[in-house]
Amino acid sequence: EFWLECLTQLAAQAAPYGEDEPDLYRTVGELRAIRDDRALGDRCLGALLDFADRRGQRLLLVVENLNMLFRDMADPDAAGWRLRKVFQTEPRIILFASATSRFDEIDRPDRALYDLFRVRTLRPLDTDQCAALWAAVAGRSAARETVRSMEILTGGSPRLLAIVARFGAGRSFRELMADLLDLVDDHTEYFKSHLESLPAQERRVYLALAALWKPATTREIADRARLEPSQCSAHLARLGERGAVQAAGGSPRRKQYYLTERLYNIYYLLRRRSGPDRLVEALVRFMESYYSPPESSQAPPLVQTVASALGARGYAELGRQQFKAAVETADQLLDRCGTELRGYRWHGHLIRANVAIAQGDRLTCEQEVESILKLLPELDFLPQSVVGSLLDFSIELGPDRIRELIARSPSAELLLPLLTVLEEELGLDPRVAQEVKEVAGDIREELARRRAVRKSDQTA
Repeated sequence: EFWLECLTQLAAQAAPYGEDEPDLYRTVGELRAIRDDRALGDRCLGALLDFADRRGQRLLLVVENLNMLFRDMADPDAAGWRLRKVFQTEPRIILFASATSRFDEIDRPDRALYDLFRVRTLRPLDTDQCAALWAAVAGRSAARETVRSMEILTGGSPRLLAIVARFGAGRSFRELMADLLDLVDDHTEYFKSHLESLPAQERRVYLALAALWKPATTREIADRARLEPSQCSAHLARLGERGAVQAAGGSPRRKQYYLTERLYNIYYLLRRRSGPDRLVEALVRFMESYYSPPESSQAPPLVQTVASALGARGYAELGRQQFKAAVETADQLLDRCGTELRGYRWHGHLIRANVAIAQGDRLTCEQEVESILKLLPELDFLPQSVVGSLLDFSIELGPDRIRELIARSPSAELLLPLLTVLEEELGLDPRVAQEVKEVAGDIREELARRRAVRKSDQTA
């Protein structure tokens, strides 16, 4: 079957045959009638080598999922040794193959393909590599923030990133995030085939891990899948060999696991029958805000004017009465502008909070922060300036206090990446989805920059 498939592909790809060349399509049709596998393999291989001799060319066989190919063979050991003999002795054929993970046939000295390949392990792409791939596929560069967000959601997978880049070319970041699920729906066959290729019990473990959406121990996965831990451990080992699951934290004796295909995990949680997962929706909403251009350029003109006129830096040095009059004026403006602007009332609270902290009034700042956190779930968007100010307030009031205010507010799920940062600042190790962890890592770098600026301002 392997050599018959090679000959079939060659018939489809070769240039039209000349008068002195056999019709490869007819050859394939004739050979399909052979029932003896060994005879079929020899005849197909002979036809391939005959073609190479006539054309004076070497044949490059490009094979995906080589590990699965050997798993599905009736007699993988015997077939492997026959393949090894061909590749070692036949210079007219070169094999270039991919596999989702390392496998016994190339790792064990007693197996046929051991030491036959030059192996290159492909790591997830970093941000610069993702940007280069995006530009090559889409034909244009994307904003670094867009590339970074897609790197997080795809786990740096070249295959998934290429799909997103083809779809996302010409779209704004907000449009891309809004249409991301439609994109995944268009590629449902890819995700379905990824799942349906798994045996039933392995699929059960795989979906249990997808539902948990965090690095999980064997015991946690077994409880979710309603299996014994020993059974679950064996299935996880096989899923790891397939490249479907990877270790993601824990200790050597108590490993934690996570799905390799991140975008599939998000797709599963948002499209499952019980309804979309709130935490995933909240993360996508947070990323849409955090990795987008500043919202001030998208706000109505009057809001931009008020935000500019009542900036905290400008009013930090004013007297209390002047500050109070300015904020009241801002509230009146927003109240009179109809429903379009009522979603921007958080501006007034944010101004009060910033000025209060500048004047050393910690209590008022905390009260205004609480008001903001109550308003956020009602908004159609998450203001970037709120996230930035909360980082600043964590420097002034301490990460423990801001963490406490967020954790007990209606915005806790929406601000989970920020909450994760604050817990890490306190020396905790929150167990959250890998995507949340990576967004938190970017926020933590921003927090470090803000601290440096604050320290520099104080020194000056």
